[in-house]
Amino acid sequence: DEPLAMWMLESEVFLEEMITLEGRGWDPPKCCCNCLSGPADHKCLDCLGRHLRCTECTVEKHRENPLHRIKYWNGSYFEDRTLKTLGLRIQLGHRPGVLCMNPETSFNNNFTILDNQGIFSVTLDFCACGERAQSHTAQLLHARLFPATVENPRTAATFRVLETLEMLSYTSKVSVFEFYQALSRLTDNTKMNPPLDRYPQLLCMIHEWRYLKLLKHAGCGHNPKGVLAAQPGECAVLCPACPQPGKNMPQGWKRAPQGEAYLHSCFLAIDANFRLRRKDVSSDAADPSLSKGLSYFVEELEYKKYLTSSSTAPEPKLTCLRHDTVNLASSKCNGGVAATGVGAVVCAQHDFRLPNSVGDLQFGERYSNMDYLFYKSVKGTKMIQLFVSYDIACQ
Repeated sequence: DEPLAMWMLESEVFLEEMITLEGRGWDPPKCCCNCLSGPADHKCLDCLGRHLRCTECTVEKHRENPLHRIKYWNGSYFEDRTLKTLGLRIQLGHRPGVLCMNPETSFNNNFTILDNQGIFSVTLDFCACGERAQSHTAQLLHARLFPATVENPRTAATFRVLETLEMLSYTSKVSVFEFYQALSRLTDNTKMNPPLDRYPQLLCMIHEWRYLKLLKHAGCGHNPKGVLAAQPGECAVLCPACPQPGKNMPQGWKRAPQGEAYLHSCFLAIDANFRLRRKDVSSDAADPSLSKGLSYFVEELEYKKYLTSSSTAPEPKLTCLRHDTVNLASSKCNGGVAATGVGAVVCAQHDFRLPNSVGDLQFGERYSNMDYLFYKSVKGTKMIQLFVSYDIACQ
């Protein structure tokens, strides 16, 4: 089996068809394939096939697909056209094709939508007829459009583009900036008519999207008391192999003989990572935390309050050996950074982070930070015996 060698024999056919798709085909129709009367001068790059339609049929065909890419035949070649310039208006709050009796246009009669195929400028109308008393945000979400703001939204991203960005960031380590540049290039690769810059809005939307997916996967959306009633660490994924009381431990495990007690014990490790430095480029007011201790990181305000109260206490110095991690903790270079690293408590056997066990380090690996993280990670545990490993626990 030599697929590449066999494809080379047919490569000319592939190239010929690709070039044909750039034009009107070998035998182009003279009239629209739908109404059979209008000029056949519009084609869609995203619809199946290479049918040519008139303006009216193109708009009608795409009322349920308003983010398709349209090309217009100007007599010599196909040039870019948008469904917005052809007169298509997206109506929210009603079924496709149903007109609202009292439509409310978006701000400045212009709306930007980010999708997998690019960045689109569309004309969008909200429903204000009173048939369904819904906010603009709710109407956008019903259409699977994620608004960038909750007040007077002007930009939204489709659910599928946020899902694509989330998956690519996990599997290919693609940054939001690189992904946005790809969308911008898909929209206009010549940079002659670039789309409006929506990179800051995409950053905000993907941050909110991941937070909502965290709540959804943890089942917080089904809490009768609402999302705010979620408990600290509730959204964290527990280690499935470690003993978890009430989940994977046999009945009567507390009465196990002394020789088998280790089978029902947790092995924990405490350590720090100074490669995870965070620059001091924002503030809590401009970029507040969303999870607030719901998963792995501790609740930030309570953590900072504790560190402030213990900042005057001197750090103990190691006497058994010269260990720079402790002895030089206060002299760590922290200029221009909000965190010099992170400390964490992990499952020593399977490398799972414990709920509420990760926190920022401000001046190296100080005992006050690590003590607080360890306390939060084991607070409320029902385990009787813990084995804890820490490389500087000799003090």
